[in-house]
Amino acid sequence: QDDDDEDGNANKNDGNNSLNLTQDGLKKYILFCKQTCRPKLDNIDRDKIAEFYSDLRQKSMSNQGGIPIAVRHIESILRLSEARAKLHLREYVRSDDVDMAIRVILESFIETQKKSIQSDLRRHFKQYLHFAKDTNQLLLHLLNEEVDEELKWKQMTASRSQQQQDEISEAIDIDLKDFQSKIQAMSITSTNLNQFLKSDKFKNNGFKYDKKKKVITKQLS
Repeated sequence: QDDDDEDGNANKNDGNNSLNLTQDGLKKYILFCKQTCRPKLDNIDRDKIAEFYSDLRQKSMSNQGGIPIAVRHIESILRLSEARAKLHLREYVRSDDVDMAIRVILESFIETQKKSIQSDLRRHFKQYLHFAKDTNQLLLHLLNEEVDEELKWKQMTASRSQQQQDEISEAIDIDLKDFQSKIQAMSITSTNLNQFLKSDKFKNNGFKYDKKKKVITKQLS
């Protein structure tokens, strides 16, 4: 089965393994992969890894207060690449194995940085962070961030009247243009956004979209 089919099934099952294995079956499969598969690193793009490492190291060192990148991160990328290839029972590590490993290491590294540095790193390395990522999940994350920011602003500026406090606790409105501005830097197209606004993920997380007003509403209670 090719990777596109596996990724598609994984998305349909909302994170369940595409082989529909039981927990015990999954343990046996992983053990089988470990014991029988030894993927080779012969065909990987080592220049790409070196370029990524150099760029990340330079970026992390330029941000004061951040934790610097280390050589061990390269070793981690190689080991994760091998692990992913093993799960697919492949003889050789492929470029998509490396890309996924880079994304995992990068996400982990960014999370260890100060909040003020994280956003800058995410913008700079967005091409790595978007690999094989569910666009709807990414949009949901960004929309929830927008809701949190709007909620904090309303709480800071609202008067002490009970009525205004009740209004804040019931729902938060996000102007579509504001949300579009937030995602513009993430290379997400308007087609992706329109599909997200119609998706079950959008509705099941308490959001509604008023097409006439061009406003997204998050129900808080």
